[in-house]
Amino acid sequence: MMDKDILHEQQQLLQTLDPKLIALLKNKKKSTSSSNQVMVENPPVKEISKETEDEPEIREICEMKKSKWLHMNHVEKEKVRWMSSLPPLKEIPGESFQARFDFQGHLLAANVDLPVTAGLHHHGEEPERAGYSINELMLLSRSSKMQQRVLALNTLASILENTRLGIFDSCFEAPLIPVLLDNGFLMLLRFCLDDSAPSVVAAALVAFSRFLSSPFDETCLERCYIWHLGEKQPNLCSRIQMDSTDQEQEAEMKDNEMSRVDVIKVCLRMDILLRIRYIFEEIRPEAPAVIAGLEILTRMARHSSAVAQSIVDFPRLMDVVFNCFLPKDVTSLCTSQEQDRVNNVYGLPVRQVLRLARVIASWNAELATKLVVKYSLLESIKIYVAIDTVKLSLPTQEALLLVLDSYHTWRTLLRHGVGIESFLEFYPVWFPQLQCYQSSISMDSGYSNSSNARFSHHLGSSLLLLMEAFLSACCTSGSCAGSCRGDHKYLHIKQVGGLREAVEICVAKWTWQLRKNTDPIPDSAGSLLATGIHLLATFYTHWIDPQAPSLLDKLCRSHILPLLHSEPMQELAKLLIRHSNLSSTLQSCSRFPESLPSVCATAMGGELVPIMASSSPFPLFTSIFRLLRIWKDKSASVQVVDLTIPSSCFDYLANLTGPPSCLSGNWFTRYELQFLHEFLMICAEWENFTPEQSRLAHQVALTAITSLGPGAEVVAVDWIRHLIFQKDFILRGFDLETSLSQLHLNETLLSTTLNGLSQLGNFYSDQLLPEESRNDLRTALTLEHRQVLPTDWIYLPLVLLYQRDLEKPLEGKTNIAETALFSLRAVYVLLFLQPTWFFHVQPTEHYARLACTFLAGNDLFLDKTISDYMWPILRKLARQHLDFSRPVSGVDDFIDLYERLIDQFEAVSYGSPLFAAFLLLPLQQHQPVRFRLKLWCEHPNALRILTLNDQQMLHSLDHWKEPTETNEVLLMKYAASIRSGTITSQRNPVLFGIATHHIKYYAERNPHSLDKLNL
Repeated sequence: MMDKDILHEQQQLLQTLDPKLIALLKNKKKSTSSSNQVMVENPPVKEISKETEDEPEIREICEMKKSKWLHMNHVEKEKVRWMSSLPPLKEIPGESFQARFDFQGHLLAANVDLPVTAGLHHHGEEPERAGYSINELMLLSRSSKMQQRVLALNTLASILENTRLGIFDSCFEAPLIPVLLDNGFLMLLRFCLDDSAPSVVAAALVAFSRFLSSPFDETCLERCYIWHLGEKQPNLCSRIQMDSTDQEQEAEMKDNEMSRVDVIKVCLRMDILLRIRYIFEEIRPEAPAVIAGLEILTRMARHSSAVAQSIVDFPRLMDVVFNCFLPKDVTSLCTSQEQDRVNNVYGLPVRQVLRLARVIASWNAELATKLVVKYSLLESIKIYVAIDTVKLSLPTQEALLLVLDSYHTWRTLLRHGVGIESFLEFYPVWFPQLQCYQSSISMDSGYSNSSNARFSHHLGSSLLLLMEAFLSACCTSGSCAGSCRGDHKYLHIKQVGGLREAVEICVAKWTWQLRKNTDPIPDSAGSLLATGIHLLATFYTHWIDPQAPSLLDKLCRSHILPLLHSEPMQELAKLLIRHSNLSSTLQSCSRFPESLPSVCATAMGGELVPIMASSSPFPLFTSIFRLLRIWKDKSASVQVVDLTIPSSCFDYLANLTGPPSCLSGNWFTRYELQFLHEFLMICAEWENFTPEQSRLAHQVALTAITSLGPGAEVVAVDWIRHLIFQKDFILRGFDLETSLSQLHLNETLLSTTLNGLSQLGNFYSDQLLPEESRNDLRTALTLEHRQVLPTDWIYLPLVLLYQRDLEKPLEGKTNIAETALFSLRAVYVLLFLQPTWFFHVQPTEHYARLACTFLAGNDLFLDKTISDYMWPILRKLARQHLDFSRPVSGVDDFIDLYERLIDQFEAVSYGSPLFAAFLLLPLQQHQPVRFRLKLWCEHPNALRILTLNDQQMLHSLDHWKEPTETNEVLLMKYAASIRSGTITSQRNPVLFGIATHHIKYYAERNPHSLDKLNL
């Protein structure tokens, strides 16, 4: 329109409006413009000068003032301050500062100088410093801008992943994940999952996954599947045990309170299963979010069988997972796909679904059967095992890993006896693969170091372990318990015919190649050979054919022994110490809250636990020693075999004799303990070892038995019966005549104890590891992450006896004295034969456990046989450095325990010298004075009957006299006890001597204080 046309239209519009309204608008406009002119043009002079002095105008402000932009006539400097140049970096006082991270989740140094183009500067609390703090990222995740929310959540996910890897260990004042948990991070993620933007939901799902679990931990758990018994899964339930009162109030606890007790239970309460199903069904995110959702479900399933059952039973959840990410349509799987379809995994097999299925199935046979029957899990597995990976619409690596995961999942099902029929149907497909391995797969280092060879080795290991699981399932089901008869024998010969021969040919070929190899044995090649040997070991364990011993004898003499004695195995044995968790000096991590535990594949500082490092020698040695033990059990000709163990194996044992490593309780240590079990049993069962080697094996068994976890109860029983309390084995390692003369032992007492060692072994096995618990956990696949036996397990029968006495008095029961006697015999023999191991436990803890002998029942300590063992034990204990000022494990307050001892002494001791000597140990002068005050000031009746003489003391009386007493209250009580006749020189020679000694020296130092003593 022309200008005149615009004016014409304005006039017409004004004529249509009310004149009063037009006048009102004109007046309002005038008043507004006049007020604006005052704010901008007439500011106070002082304010102008201050602003111009402190903050010179930047170019952008000048341009805005000169511009004719609408509403820019008033400049708001606070809003454009961030456009100015960055202030200089400030020097941070002290060593601590607020942590800031880049977008990859890396911690930035306090003085790092990054360009603004990195996008890490912002107008926050410290604008001069690059990076975002945790608080700023949490705030940014609630931004109104979708891109900022996604950026914040992705950064938090990267920070959490690096935290779980241990990169930030020792960087923060407190571990990051517990701090986030206490500050409501879980609730923040829940809110983000309900966001309306799909990209925010996907980012929140990834952050949620990184908060709950570590992809690296899962990768390490998967790597164990190429090892024997690697299908065992950890039970990662909360370590916080709620008492009955807390359990009753659990429903009333708020989510943030419950998150400090059990994070997974909070996830169930916040309907995470419903949210994941909705995301999978409706939002249909890309591959990273789908994998994150499956990882969340997997971590939740590791919590307990109840949670795994909840996941399976949740309406439509597993239907969506199996239908979308584990398809059975072969034609759709093999059609050509565009490259961008890789990000869209709907309709494609996602191997993380198989991992989820394995974790769920590991809990029990019922869940495994439900997955097979309701969701046709085995049908999918058979398709992926049989399909040509080249034709799969997946990246090559993912397709190959899918096949491996299929084998692993099938193996888990077979451990529960599920899928045996399907295995037999598929056996004609697998047998040609074995024949292919005979001719095509080599152990040569030039071949083995290629990626294709490593995959072939891993695939072969998975196949052989699947067959081994099948044999175990057949031979442990029904009435068969290790000795196959009837149908099982027919099964071995007819339906899996040629299996043994094919595997023996492979093992013979591979052992010959490794013996001739001059380079280090590749880890994948060693694992493949180990699985072949394990399969043969399982086969020969259950094969009852008359020709079995001769065939096994030929195999071991021709191939296994030459391999064990070869130079490559000597070199491999040198790696034992480097890859050992039990001898590692690394510190275990403490970065996870007890309400959300982890398997901890990395130690403190992000170091990979040694046993999981590449080239681990343990799998191959474990398989060789296992087969040799079976050979000795089945063949009489083994007695004349010269078995030579590499000397480095005993160097490894020598490294295990010290205090337990911080990694002894790590989940992955169980695979080292498998090796140690086979090795120690070889030392016990074969008699061609030196006394030093036998003695070393005995000490290591004592040290390592406390590292055994659930599922290893049978191992613990073997060690107790055949190593720790096995007379012949002990006599091979200890010169008892020398021990008797050096330690001044009672020959009759020691001889009686040694002759009854087999009874001791049976007693401890039955007391600590009942047969029912052994059978229940022998076939369990998901196991608790704890120790089977405590460090002071040698005293456990005594402690249990005392606990039962507290609940219900034990008088009249015939097995009380027997229990105490067996316990003291075990303590006696191990104290004098292995004193170094014995005092890995603090001496005060020994004192607290031995107190149960006096507190359980009323007259155990009066039994002559029991007192015969107690006297030498206490004399040995008294010569150790006892420190009763330190906390004692298992005792809440030691002074309370001591008072119970005094009460028991007053009530039932009849002045027993043994009890009196035991009672005096905490009264030594270097011990806290509160013990002396407790006896002398509060228990005069105990003083009267404490009639010990010098010859009955456990240690030199000087320990009760020096240094001299300085506590005046106690000194006055000494004097009062003498004046009143509570103690006399004839009746209480020891107490009288102690009291007069301290009074005398006190009087010499303080002659003016005699009136206080009233002597």
